Amino acid sequence: MMSENYLQRAIEPNELYSVEAIYQKMQVVFQQHERLLVLLDETLAPRIFDDLKKSLRSDKIIYIPLAKGNGYKDTPLFFIEITDEKILKDIGLQLAEHLFHNFDISNNEYLVYGFGTSDYENDELNQKFKASLVLQDIESKILFRWYDPRVMIYLDQIFNEPQMNSLLGNFNQWHFIHPTGYYQWDNIAQKKLVRKTINKISAQQSLALDLIEISNIVFKSAYQLEQIDNNKLKIQKIFKNLYQAHEHYHITKYTDLVSYGLYAEVLGQNFMQHPYIQKVLQQYLHTEPEKYDFTEAMNFVAEDSWTLIKTEIIE
Repeated sequence: MMSENYLQRAIEPNELYSVEAIYQKMQVVFQQHERLLVLLDETLAPRIFDDLKKSLRSDKIIYIPLAKGNGYKDTPLFFIEITDEKILKDIGLQLAEHLFHNFDISNNEYLVYGFGTSDYENDELNQKFKASLVLQDIESKILFRWYDPRVMIYLDQIFNEPQMNSLLGNFNQWHFIHPTGYYQWDNIAQKKLVRKTINKISAQQSLALDLIEISNIVFKSAYQLEQIDNNKLKIQKIFKNLYQAHEHYHITKYTDLVSYGLYAEVLGQNFMQHPYIQKVLQQYLHTEPEKYDFTEAMNFVAEDSWTLIKTEIIE
């Protein structure tokens, strides 16, 4: 795990959160390098970028096969390379609009993942990027969708800096948007990066990757609860709470982990230490585990006691 955030959240004025401001960011990257790479995915909206593709030469589209045996173009994931300023002016706002939707916590269709630039030619970038998408998990190989902002936001809590460099080091810059902000990674100085390819992951890293989906569910669900101040929601904190639930309290059931994550936001991350919570869990979960799971046991904690519990918990 890394002690500091590897991915930097850009501290920008509120006007950054507009289609026009994102487009201006894209223009800056293009002007610096005379090249812009944008990663798109049509999985949830097949053929949505057909017209956009028609505006590009075929050598400007870098298809990334996600399944063994996939032929050329038989993939919804691809980069587009923009080296002509006129092309950027023609399609830039469309791409920026898709990126802007990623600020919306209710958005489930990430059609544009991010943008940046690279010193690698298209074919070499294709090979290096494809190589980063396969991991050896404990029992089998898995598809590692690290490029998705909903995954990338957690990665610097799971992998060390040389491992992160093995993913993002193929780029000089990479920008992406998540409901928690606008993020970017830069190697503008072109310093030589220490890299360690992620071929096989540990049991702890495997667990952490499994917890990402649950953490995202907790984040979205907590955002809807009136008892929670949305401005204080920190997705990395939710992730750490879930890891503690699994490792310290041995809560392993999917629905129970979601419940734990939400209770940690409503009552405080140390809610399990409160005497009333301990009494309830002892009476139901620990005494009759075959009858009650964690979620069912916590239902016996009266909602009108939440405020008192929260004030009595020392964070």
